[in-house]
Amino acid sequence: MLRKFGIIAVLSLMALALAAVPALAVTSTPENGTITGRTGGLHFVGTPQVFATLTSNSTFLTATGEVAGAGSTGGTADLSATAEVTRGCINRGSQGQEPSGLQRSTTLASGTTTFDTTRNGRGRFNVSTTPITIGSFTCPDQMRPTLVSVTYSNISLTVESQTGTTTATFPNITLSL
Repeated sequence: MLRKFGIIAVLSLMALALAAVPALAVTSTPENGTITGRTGGLHFVGTPQVFATLTSNSTFLTATGEVAGAGSTGGTADLSATAEVTRGCINRGSQGQEPSGLQRSTTLASGTTTFDTTRNGRGRFNVSTTPITIGSFTCPDQMRPTLVSVTYSNISLTVESQTGTTTATFPNITLSL
């Protein structure tokens, strides 16, 4: 009986400890793109997807997909968006409270990757934007700077190869810690 009580006590403490841990990272659900342009024979296979990741220190977008009709020399995938980032300060003793000293800024997020193609002209890509970080944002009195939220808008993916270009756009994505 005492052993059973001890196990229940330990499990309860573990559950309490896990509930007290703040969110370290959040990732949005994948959003499907809308094909908005195409030249030449290059085209998406299925629908490209994009998702955002936000941690207390950085945020970035990632797009994935597959193309066909790309020829034999590979291609490039370019991802870009406007990011509105909110930074704030966390007091060491106030975990779980709303950050103070909120500061909003808007910046361009972008990234490029190259991909290989098979002999059938198909290629898969996975491209992420360069992470947006806390940067030079500082906080007073030993408070900890943190990224509070991000909204990505004007999200655009352009894939290029020797045979043409294809473009997709995506809905806005908002994440908060």
